[in-house]
Amino acid sequence: MITMGRSIAVGIGGACGWQALAWATEEAERTGDRLVLLHVCAPGSPLDKAAEIPTPAEVELFDPPLARAYTTTQTRLGGQRVALRIRSGEPAARLVDASTGVRLLVIGAGVGGRTVRRVLRHAHCPVVAVRPETRSPHGSPLTGHVVIGVDGTAAGRTAMEFAFHHAATHRLPLAAVRVSEASRDDYFSDDVTLSTHFAVEPAALELLAAETEPWALKCPTVPVRRAVLHGRVVDCLVRAGLGARLLVVGDKRRGAVGRARTGDVPLTVATEAPCPVAVVPLDQREADPL
Repeated sequence: MITMGRSIAVGIGGACGWQALAWATEEAERTGDRLVLLHVCAPGSPLDKAAEIPTPAEVELFDPPLARAYTTTQTRLGGQRVALRIRSGEPAARLVDASTGVRLLVIGAGVGGRTVRRVLRHAHCPVVAVRPETRSPHGSPLTGHVVIGVDGTAAGRTAMEFAFHHAATHRLPLAAVRVSEASRDDYFSDDVTLSTHFAVEPAALELLAAETEPWALKCPTVPVRRAVLHGRVVDCLVRAGLGARLLVVGDKRRGAVGRARTGDVPLTVATEAPCPVAVVPLDQREADPL
């Protein structure tokens, strides 16, 4: 049983599962969080018949790659900071269960299948979806930033808090992005150099300033850049993720009607962006950790 309150859970298995483990291990190493490796196996499989917390010998016997990943992670973080949990059943349901009581759930983005969709819609904590790393074009404007999509909603503000905390913890610059179909071009404002890269300041910059200012004051060490991008929301956010260290979006948890009207932005961004994507739900639930 893991007793510390700050834990990260990572789903191992499926498409991009090993990339998710690598990202989660690096995050736990930086933050000092405990790391829970969650492997969902088929009912009746050899691992399912083993104990819920199997011995290293059992894992090595039934799943050598999983055993090596577990051992390597323990060596890197320390044995007391890593736990392996075996669950059987439907992967999405088990991952959603694992999201209760942890600070963060990390999964492989895969190819945007049903598992990723269900996890993003029902998880009780922020979810980071990881895909294979995509090489960004030279000179991508937001390379190296934590990028946050800004829409002025309560869900967006929850995501803003997450993004600033992540940027402060990792000593990274933050880029706040507002998508506007009214503008005719992309606009950037850099507070560090006090330089602007546009001829006419768009009205959307007022929203960016209002949304970022409270957290910029709380996190004065985080350099803040603001950008207004022209185009469709999903296309612009995916483009903003080129070279980004993390792209953060809020999730309003809209119903089927709302998603049908404007599309499922968090899911589409998480499965198409060329960088890790954190989807932060408006409703987060606390419970006992794994």
